[in-house]
Amino acid sequence: MVNGKKILVAAAALSLALATPGMADYPSAAQNEIAHTANYVGGDACQACHADVHAQWKTSWHTVKATQGPAQGKEFAKNIYEWVRRDWAKLDSHLVLDQKDKNTIYVSTRKYPWSEVDYVIGQNHKQRYMVYYDGSPTEAYEAKTENSGIDWVLDKSKTVQFAGNKERAGYHFLFLQLYPTDGKINKGAYGEHRSWQERCIGCHTTGFDHKAWDAAKADFVAGKRQDLRDLFVADLRISCEMCHGPGGEHVKNPGPETIIHPAKITDMTTRQMVCGQCHTRTQKSVHGKTAHDLRGYRIGDKYEDFAEFTRPAWGKGNRQVSIDGKGRRDHQQDMDIRLSATVKGSHSVHATMACFDCHQSHTIGNDKENIRLKKPAKELCATCHLGQAEAVLKVLDGRQGWTKSDYPNWATEYGRQPNKQHLFNLDDQGRSAGLTPDQYHWVLKKEGDARKEADWLAIWPWEKAGFAAKGQTVAVGAAPWN
Repeated sequence: MVNGKKILVAAAALSLALATPGMADYPSAAQNEIAHTANYVGGDACQACHADVHAQWKTSWHTVKATQGPAQGKEFAKNIYEWVRRDWAKLDSHLVLDQKDKNTIYVSTRKYPWSEVDYVIGQNHKQRYMVYYDGSPTEAYEAKTENSGIDWVLDKSKTVQFAGNKERAGYHFLFLQLYPTDGKINKGAYGEHRSWQERCIGCHTTGFDHKAWDAAKADFVAGKRQDLRDLFVADLRISCEMCHGPGGEHVKNPGPETIIHPAKITDMTTRQMVCGQCHTRTQKSVHGKTAHDLRGYRIGDKYEDFAEFTRPAWGKGNRQVSIDGKGRRDHQQDMDIRLSATVKGSHSVHATMACFDCHQSHTIGNDKENIRLKKPAKELCATCHLGQAEAVLKVLDGRQGWTKSDYPNWATEYGRQPNKQHLFNLDDQGRSAGLTPDQYHWVLKKEGDARKEADWLAIWPWEKAGFAAKGQTVAVGAAPWN
């Protein structure tokens, strides 16, 4: 085990923004004002002055979270996996229209050709496809789930007449989730019934204007607008402005005082939120009743003003979170990292780190030998852990050593797959671990009975102060109702 002095020196080498007495807050008040008032201009506006970085970013994974489909030009056909285009006729390329009830969705009887795909979501790990839907009545099949939407079964034995719903107009997903490996498909299909714009566009693009979208949708429903094909984004890619703040003022007045350098941010939570604004899993958006992104978020904002975290389930577990708080699905690294402050202390090295201390955001995906990190994993961990790097890397596998979880049995400590857990805590058996029962956090419902388990809600440790400030009763421990 390395001593604390060596750890702090190594951490400094990683450019961690640890608070130092006398250090000026960054960004400044003027920079914060610009970040919240300037216009988004798109990543290509940065190219003239930052050509080298722009060239690296342009080929990175951050640019292909959403791409155009062949409906917008034959040259975009390549954005659909080649094997998928080859085998398209064999696939259930029906359009998901709307939800009938929590276990049933409407799916078009029509199969859409790949040439009509407007947008493709994903390139590296999986793909989903979108086609514009105007909310009109149409003939449909029904698809049902028996495990809360994890898998869907399409019933083609009968058709129904779907009445249509203009509230659902926008770019809709096909009933497909496919992978780059030839022939590999998600046999459980994909059942998201909401449009991309109303649900999750904020994290796949840059500068999504949710207020403009909301106004356009209201006009469309009222018959004052022809369609909802506009995206209201500054850039289809995850561009520079997602992490550095809107560049409208910086383009007019170049200089460090008109843009934000994320690595210099002094507030720990703000620093972590640069990546956490998308690498998260929400319960719901504050600014969209059906949204699951942090639409409207800008650097310096508070998470809770834009979305609710997905809920923990201490001692019970759910699809998102294990019984000890480890994340179970993608986009939950931020909650893992925040838990480090409870496990190890708020000033522990990992609790003060942001994703970009280890990961290379500008070039992620470019170096096939070291695809995500600034250095190979062992070398990077050895910066602090010296000869123990290989041993501590076990922490990234949240599944090793734990009983597997699956629907409906979520009551295990089983977490995410290798290289995805980011809690940075090992138990006495060398397994990735979260909170112990004495560290579980709870809030009593308003007007709740403190003696009843059902009246206590599981909360994350960092939410405790907020609930207490509202006058609600909070508690720490395994079972505050006892």
